[in-house]
Amino acid sequence: MTQAHILLAHGSRNAEWRRPFEVLAARFGERHPERRVLLCYLEIWAPDLPQTIARTYAEGVRQFRISPLFWSSGRHLQEDLPLLMNELEQRFPEIRISVDEPLGEREPVLAAVLDVLA
Repeated sequence: MTQAHILLAHGSRNAEWRRPFEVLAARFGERHPERRVLLCYLEIWAPDLPQTIARTYAEGVRQFRISPLFWSSGRHLQEDLPLLMNELEQRFPEIRISVDEPLGEREPVLAAVLDVLA
């Protein structure tokens, strides 16, 4: 596969916090076997984004799609992620990274939440 689809979660000190993200990544990978789906964390847990990209880049992947598993675009996505991406682009020649909008800012997610809250 020439592209990796990275699901980027925040990270938490609570180990149970990870479970829904791991389930989501596993199910997403099962639903899309044609994709290389990877789960990583912005902070606290491993693997983090630089580790994930370094490992996958070493395997020959040059295109990365990052889907932030965040409710909205706060400081982490507005400041921390662009800094990390800049560092990664400097460190790895030929890398191409695209970033999706946060899940909570997508209309289908908002509609699903409204249905669940009803």
